[in-house]
Amino acid sequence: MKRILGSIAAVAILTVAPSVPAWANADAGPGGLTNAIGTSQGGANMKTTQYKSSYTDSVLGPVSCSGVHQTGKNTSTLGQDSFTCTSTTGAPLVNSGLLAAIASDPAGSSYWQSDFYQLEGQFVRARTFAYTLSPDGLSYTAVATY
Repeated sequence: MKRILGSIAAVAILTVAPSVPAWANADAGPGGLTNAIGTSQGGANMKTTQYKSSYTDSVLGPVSCSGVHQTGKNTSTLGQDSFTCTSTTGAPLVNSGLLAAIASDPAGSSYWQSDFYQLEGQFVRARTFAYTLSPDGLSYTAVATY
């Protein structure tokens, strides 16, 4: 029975997670875009690391994202991501209304998972999530803390 319940829980997580890339570390994503962690700048007080990823988001559809992951004395324990994701289909993001649900309750049943940590091979859920959807619905910019 434990095995069946574990499988059901895993499926439930995948169906509500807005960001579940099927890759880890650097590789070629849809359209040949690179999924990779880039260079880091700074030190103990504030370290900033660039990253890029492209994948089919389980809720929003095909996206290409770029951002920075920041850690340091002015961030939460696991840092924060500041990023922009854009539809790769030329059509508006599907189900973009779910972003509001994530922003209002990031620890609830709909949550944000870090693309940066996913590239590191880790699953990290956001503690806070704030976003701005573009007027045309083709992209959004967000900040998530972990």
